[in-house]
Amino acid sequence: MVAAVSMVFAGCEKNDPCTCNHTQTPCSFHKMTVDIPVAANEWQFDTNTNQYFVHVPVEGLTQDVYDFGDVTIFHEYHHGTKSAFQVALPETTYELIYQDNGDGTQSPYQYQQHIDYALGVGFVEIIITISDYFYDDFTPEDAFFRMQLTY
Repeated sequence: MVAAVSMVFAGCEKNDPCTCNHTQTPCSFHKMTVDIPVAANEWQFDTNTNQYFVHVPVEGLTQDVYDFGDVTIFHEYHHGTKSAFQVALPETTYELIYQDNGDGTQSPYQYQQHIDYALGVGFVEIIITISDYFYDDFTPEDAFFRMQLTY
């Protein structure tokens, strides 16, 4: 394992954006954090895939980052509060709601929500898929995501 890591840091490849000086010194890395707040009304529904998505331009997601970097996206719950926490995407949650039976009673209903992303140079799409399309009342809420780019 140590040998493999040393090879990665010491290796030189043509087109590598790092300055390679043929030593055991690793290339220097840069990090950029991009906050992505998404309002409930910004989610779009794709009738072909039955998914909700939001397309977000990301200026820092350059060709070099796409080719040689690393992108991680987190879903942050309770953003801006002391109880905030982050979950790395992809993320799957299990939701329990109660639906009205029409006779004054309610029945529990469970569904699965999956959040994932796709990216390209200059943009990211965050995608929400619901496991049970029978649940017609679902609409995504306001959400906050944090993207970390390492290059």
